[in-house]
Amino acid sequence: MHLSRYILGALLGTSQSVAALHANPAPANLVLEDRAALPTSPSPTNTTFISWALTKANTIRTKYKAPALTWDAKLAAAALVKSNSCKVNHTGPYGENVYWTWFVPATYVPNFKTYTEKAFDAWVSTAEINAYKSGNLLGGGHFTQHVWKASKRIGCAWSTTRCTKNPNQDWYFTCEYDPRGNIIGYYPGNVTTTPVTARDVEEDVFELSPRDEEALAGWAIDGRSAL
Repeated sequence: MHLSRYILGALLGTSQSVAALHANPAPANLVLEDRAALPTSPSPTNTTFISWALTKANTIRTKYKAPALTWDAKLAAAALVKSNSCKVNHTGPYGENVYWTWFVPATYVPNFKTYTEKAFDAWVSTAEINAYKSGNLLGGGHFTQHVWKASKRIGCAWSTTRCTKNPNQDWYFTCEYDPRGNIIGYYPGNVTTTPVTARDVEEDVFELSPRDEEALAGWAIDGRSAL
């Protein structure tokens, strides 16, 4: 059985937690850990892992007309610290999305490529998009941070091992974004909720409108968190 939760990446640590729970049968071909040593996740400096994360992140951003992110080692190091804390701690200067997952049995070793992709999918779920469209900035905050057009850099990391001191022995996954998103007053120019179409690509709609340019330039003027 697989159980997962994901939680909104608040800015400045002022938001309440938002979580969702899913349960699925465990794969038939379970891979269990060597009990002599806890299994470890891919390092945030691992080029294969970086490729997984960037490919998934930018595929989503392209879909919602946001420029591609570049990998930032400093952000990845910050994400590793957050993930290894084995708790949600929304403090610091960056935008942040957090996902965590656990398994029964706890010794199951996840496919980290699959669960990296699952994390991003959770953050941009239909429920998140609909929440934002309805005016629920908290409920849509994962989505809006991920597709925020003014964000240029990303760094992500899994907890090095599962969090054995937590009741569910979770694995944590964190992504840090810079510049941060979810800034009050700048949503319209930074968040697109309609997926790009083939015609959009042909017509090169990725050029920013004057309104978008103004919103992107102004994000740093207003440092308030929306959450």
